[in-house]
Amino acid sequence: MKSIKHKLFISYTITIFLILSLLSGVSIYLFKQNKETKSLELIDSTYLQFEDLLYEKKNINIKEIDKYMDLSNLFLIIFENDKLVFTNESRFKTLRILEEIEYENKEAYEDHRDDEDHHEWHKRKDELKNKYRDFYDDGYIEIDDYVFELNLFELNDKEYEVYLGIDDRYLDQSFDDIYMTIIFSNLAIFLILAILGNILINRTINPLKLILEELKALQETSDLSKRLKENKTNDEFEQLIDSFNKMLSNIESSVENIKQFSSDASHELRTPLTVIQGEIELIRNKEDVSKEQLAQVISKIDNEQKKLQEIIKNFLLLSRLDKEALKHKTASLDKVIFEAIELNLEAIEEKGLELKLEVDDNLEVSFDEKYLSIVVNNLLSNAVKYTKEGSITLKSKKEANKIVFEVIDTGIGIKKDDINKIFERFYRVDKARTTTKNGIGLGLSIVKKICDRFEAKIKVSSEHEIGTTFRIDFKA
Repeated sequence: MKSIKHKLFISYTITIFLILSLLSGVSIYLFKQNKETKSLELIDSTYLQFEDLLYEKKNINIKEIDKYMDLSNLFLIIFENDKLVFTNESRFKTLRILEEIEYENKEAYEDHRDDEDHHEWHKRKDELKNKYRDFYDDGYIEIDDYVFELNLFELNDKEYEVYLGIDDRYLDQSFDDIYMTIIFSNLAIFLILAILGNILINRTINPLKLILEELKALQETSDLSKRLKENKTNDEFEQLIDSFNKMLSNIESSVENIKQFSSDASHELRTPLTVIQGEIELIRNKEDVSKEQLAQVISKIDNEQKKLQEIIKNFLLLSRLDKEALKHKTASLDKVIFEAIELNLEAIEEKGLELKLEVDDNLEVSFDEKYLSIVVNNLLSNAVKYTKEGSITLKSKKEANKIVFEVIDTGIGIKKDDINKIFERFYRVDKARTTTKNGIGLGLSIVKKICDRFEAKIKVSSEHEIGTTFRIDFKA
């Protein structure tokens, strides 16, 4: 299996290789496109320099003109009255150039002509112009491998022919050198960028490698309290570590809840089963059982089986809430409140609690009535269960675009440390009263789960030994 580092490095090197190849291709293409333009510009600028020297330094020696000019990459051949007086090339090279451009009087390179007839000079100018007319291109003459300018002028009663040009083959060689320089430069840049990229990728991936090593170490241990080491890098790796640690905390909490649930569930289920078993054994071992005793036993068994049914019903409800796709319907909140009061009225009267109602009529909420009944009934029965004396107040009213429902009691309250945990599954605030209170800590977790599924917000505020308020904001 290829590592992320390997994949990143391959992708990075391929990318920079393609970019540098594209840049090289574009550069070479532009050089080729500009080759002719650059050649002509070089010829023009050199000839302008030549003219400036002639007219600024009138006593200049033509034979030493190369001392004042840079003629590298160019050829300059000057005839004075048809006699060769200057060339910056060798004799052999000069002859080749003259042959290439078909100079009519090559013998002038060896023989001096004394004919200075002015009429002949002008005739010569006309002949040259006619000769090269077919080779002209925007003032330049192109013959085979040469591009040059032909200029004829008179200076100090002397007539000059000036051939200034460039050999395309030499220019091609120069450009080939440039192309190779571009290619090798880009290869060097590629290698440097590849090395730097490898270093950067290593530095970037290294935190991930450390995280993987720590995760492997965590896999080999059963200690859920261990966490990944924090990495204060202010980047995605820090977020990844935080997310993993939160996930581990949630897993640890879930496992602890499951352990607690297993303990509580086994205890809660065992208690009614033990009572039922005891009553059955008691009645079985008695020879003479009166109708009254039998009725008492049946009543106890019935109460305990009802507790079992309630526990199992809550288990099934939680399981259904985790999986069932709930549909939003419209429910009458005031109707559900009065139905819940009717179900809990006997327990309220038995404790002698005062029931206060501030319930508005015709309050329609976006909720499934079946689940709304569970929420209201659980909150009210919970208030009755944990209120020894005083009152329970039920409020419902419309506020702006929402409907508010509150259950306020004067019961034992909740400690600050426990408020954030009361909605956790299987969590009970008063663990010391496990045997005296019905249920196994599922009521409020069911309420919270249902509210979340129907996008209703539930809040709790409480003072220990003073009372508790549960508030739900429903969508109207």
